[in-house]
Amino acid sequence: MNKATIVEDAITYIEKLQDKVQNLSQELHQMEATSVETAETKIVEIDAVEDMKNWGIQEEVRVAQINENKLWVKIIIEKKRGRFNRLMQALNNFGIELIDTNLTTTKGSFLITSCIKCKNGERFEIHQAKNLLQDVINHI
Repeated sequence: MNKATIVEDAITYIEKLQDKVQNLSQELHQMEATSVETAETKIVEIDAVEDMKNWGIQEEVRVAQINENKLWVKIIIEKKRGRFNRLMQALNNFGIELIDTNLTTTKGSFLITSCIKCKNGERFEIHQAKNLLQDVINHI
C-alpha cells in the first residue's frame, strides 16, 4: 500500500462516518420533536381542566322529552383524553342509541347534545335517563 491509497481509504471512511452522524442527528431531532409534542399535549390537557374551573363551567346533564321513546340530552363534562369515547361505549352497553349528536369543545369541557332512544324500543322516562347519564359520567 502506498500513501495515496491510505489517504483515499481514510477519506472514504470519514465520509461514511459523517453520513452516519448526520442520519443519527436527524433521528435524534425527530425523537425530540415527538417527545416535545407529547409533553405539550399533557400541558394542554391540564390547562383545559383548569380552564373549565376558571370559567365556572360545571358538569351537567339535562334531559327533555321529544316524543314517546325519544329524549334530547345535553351533557357537559370535563375534557379529558378518551372520556368521550368511554361515554359512548358506556351508553352503547346500556342499549342507548344516539341520534343527531353534536360535540363541541370549549374552555376545557365537552358539550354534547344528542337525541337518544333505547335500541330495543323501550320507553324512556326523563328522570331515569338523567340518573343513568349522571351515574355513567361519574364513573368514566
